[in-house]
Amino acid sequence: MAVGTNILRLILIIRKIKSNPYITFDNLRTSLEHDLIGRGFESNCSRNTIQRDIKNIREILGIDIRYNHLYKGYQIDESEYFGNEIESILEPFELLNALNIDGGVPDFVFPEKYRPKGLKHLFTLMDAVKRSFRIEFTYSKFSDGSESNRILEPYAIKEYRGRWYIVGRGLDGLIKTFGLDRIENLNVTSSKFKRDPNFDMVEKFHYSFGIYSSEEYPVEDIILSFDAEDGGYLKSVPLHTSQEIIKDTPEEFIIKLRLRVTADFIMEILSRSWSLRVISPDSLKLHVRSILEKAIENNE
Repeated sequence: MAVGTNILRLILIIRKIKSNPYITFDNLRTSLEHDLIGRGFESNCSRNTIQRDIKNIREILGIDIRYNHLYKGYQIDESEYFGNEIESILEPFELLNALNIDGGVPDFVFPEKYRPKGLKHLFTLMDAVKRSFRIEFTYSKFSDGSESNRILEPYAIKEYRGRWYIVGRGLDGLIKTFGLDRIENLNVTSSKFKRDPNFDMVEKFHYSFGIYSSEEYPVEDIILSFDAEDGGYLKSVPLHTSQEIIKDTPEEFIIKLRLRVTADFIMEILSRSWSLRVISPDSLKLHVRSILEKAIENNE
């Protein structure tokens, strides 16, 4: 059965039990078979398959499904989760399923033709992170294509603009980030590691734009000005979680940010260069100006 179908089955199991607490095994199996067949897939919902799926849901996704003997059905103890935590877990997998599953996409949905590479590693890496197993892989650098063998203690998986990354500690003790699309020969070893209790994924990327979080880039206060049209877009899709609106008028939209000024961030603000005005810091203003001057020179 295709990987996409396996993902779909896990999603369906969670959805069915979440919306129908204490659903019996027979009703769960019947419902799964009906939904899979309705989507054009062969049904393979034996008792062993469903029990294995529930085990994978618990071990990989961290969603605990248990059989309630009193009510004779399956349930998710939602008291263990906060707010929309289960939804935030399901959302990326439902997106992957919708865009990558065998059987096609409805003719009224038009996704991008490009599909991220490396998704074949996603579940394997999630399992390695969950169980704290070191991983080995061959990594191809984006800049020059050179390959190197890596050993990593995987801490987390991060998605950014349709690309997926594994974050972990290398042999040198430094936290590193690797794109899944450039990983080959992935091997989950039998060697376990002890996770650094001081590592905080949220804090690590708190001042980052995208995936680059190296401390070689200092955290800076940035003030940017845009026209009102771009302001409307930036109000609905903020540049960064630190975004603070300083001015919002029909003539000008000014925001303040606090983050590390990396190449990703500069490329992002240059995508709105027709209305961009860097107010501070001066170093960013000069850097943006030099890029635009070079662009003018290249297009004379």
